[in-house]
Amino acid sequence: MDDERWQRILARLPEVEPADGAPLAVAFIGADAYAARQGMAWLWWPGSRERAIGPVPFDGRYPDDWGLLLVMNDAAIAKVDAEGTACMAHLARLLDIKPFVLRQREELDASGVLEFIETLELATPKH
Repeated sequence: MDDERWQRILARLPEVEPADGAPLAVAFIGADAYAARQGMAWLWWPGSRERAIGPVPFDGRYPDDWGLLLVMNDAAIAKVDAEGTACMAHLARLLDIKPFVLRQREELDASGVLEFIETLELATPKH
């Protein structure tokens, strides 16, 4: 993924209500960089407009302020770039996007990340 593609994807991410809790990032990373445990990750901070959006170096570790990691193969990155986020749930079911939940539900909810996880149909809403 490059910065230009990331900006297009970022523009298509859903609006999330401002978070009450500590901000957590959704980290997007290509499958090759994830497998190599080195490369770049792009960060989206749902509910927080004040945080940097990446890219940031990835070395196989998950910082404490990451709530969700989305590992995307090249086909998934291209499809999300072309079609937007509506296709992400389907791509996750096909394992073209592999989600890794990195924090507890309460932290994800307070940060606004849980709302995004629910839009990907990775979790059942709590109501």
